[in-house]
Amino acid sequence: MVSNETEQKVISANELLTNYGHAIQGGLDTGAKYLKAFHTLSETQDGQALLSAAVELTNFQLNSDFVTFPHQFSDEDVQLIFFERLLTLADLGTDFRISNAERVQKLLCKFTSLGDQTFTFTKSTKNSDGFFFGPTMHNRPLFYIDLKNKELMFHGSALINYFVVDLEGVDKGILKGVLQLLTQAAAELKEKFGFKVDFNVLDSVNGEFYAFAAGALTDSVMDELFVKSAENQFILMTDGIGGASLTLDNGIKVTVTDNGKPDRPKWGAMVHDDQQSENWLYLLLDYPFIKEWYLNNQKQLEILSNQFVFG
Repeated sequence: MVSNETEQKVISANELLTNYGHAIQGGLDTGAKYLKAFHTLSETQDGQALLSAAVELTNFQLNSDFVTFPHQFSDEDVQLIFFERLLTLADLGTDFRISNAERVQKLLCKFTSLGDQTFTFTKSTKNSDGFFFGPTMHNRPLFYIDLKNKELMFHGSALINYFVVDLEGVDKGILKGVLQLLTQAAAELKEKFGFKVDFNVLDSVNGEFYAFAAGALTDSVMDELFVKSAENQFILMTDGIGGASLTLDNGIKVTVTDNGKPDRPKWGAMVHDDQQSENWLYLLLDYPFIKEWYLNNQKQLEILSNQFVFG
């Protein structure tokens, strides 16, 4: 005759095996769900499905206590694959390539026109859904993207430090080509997916106000611009209230002005051109004397970006 104690042990063992089987199956089902989303990310021709798959795969908890997958793409890899697919679907991806460097686990990418320069995404420490895109050899977060909340922000000072300072000597046509690709990708996200985009120093819309970090400018900063303009056969015209305007080639006009109040100055610059193709960063690439003026006074003239995200 089987005792109640023995019978209870047999029942417990059966339950344990059943629970174990359910846990294994649950882990496998999660893996199948991950695989399906990743297939969509890499193969779909539908933009909205692409975005949904990338959002689903970001912060995806693939492993469980009973089933682990040793080889996985990171959240950073997901952003990079999404970005590459976005460019491909928009017919913008001819200069952009994903490459997996030997002995490096995370995916890297290149702009072929920039040679060996590699780039990657890095997860924000403030927001698990946010990622920074930048070169691997420099700490330059060129832009921030949050696919879930549909946000993209360019980082003015990092863009200038990388494309104007770090890549000094590279043909400006090549640099503008890469920058144009980034702005076209951002415009695609804005127009087709409803993203909120801050173009910052890459905003070419006439009347865009590029706010300087200092708020107020010292007289010596404006005096230096007067001198450098004259040395390069351009005339800086004062507006009578401390600001000034500079007419450059092809009708491009740069205005440095105070958009603040008497007790709270807010100095910055505006760029106007008929084609609306020039922006603050392009000015620094096109006119060495403006670049020199900016870099000499960078603490005051740095263009403000979102301080919470990039600070």
